[in-house]
Amino acid sequence: MYRKSIFILMVVLSFFLNCAMFSPKSFYYVVFEDNPNVTNTKIYSKGIEIGKILDHELSKENNLILTIAIKSDYKDLIKSDTVFYADDNSLLLNVSETDTQAVPEKSFILGFASQTKLVWFKAKNTLKDF
Repeated sequence: MYRKSIFILMVVLSFFLNCAMFSPKSFYYVVFEDNPNVTNTKIYSKGIEIGKILDHELSKENNLILTIAIKSDYKDLIKSDTVFYADDNSLLLNVSETDTQAVPEKSFILGFASQTKLVWFKAKNTLKDF
């Protein structure tokens, strides 16, 4: 009886600890003009899993909108100049090197169907500044 009680207590504690580690998340929306063809639901930054894709829908303007959840340990990476891009069927975070403001939860963030499209977008915007 004593062993059974300890086992049950350990299972319950393990469950609650596991829930506590993975439940705090921040939710955002990533908007794509082109379909990124992402099949992996995990989101990565520098090879580390930082979140998951929860849902996708098509807007009235035919833009793909992904609902994502970012783990609380990584929500500081989501800033006003944060963008996401698709690569090898996964969604990747383009890490900002500047010190910009954090973005509130449930904000819309730009997404690009490839890293090439992201680079092209940045180049066009840089040329506009000249």
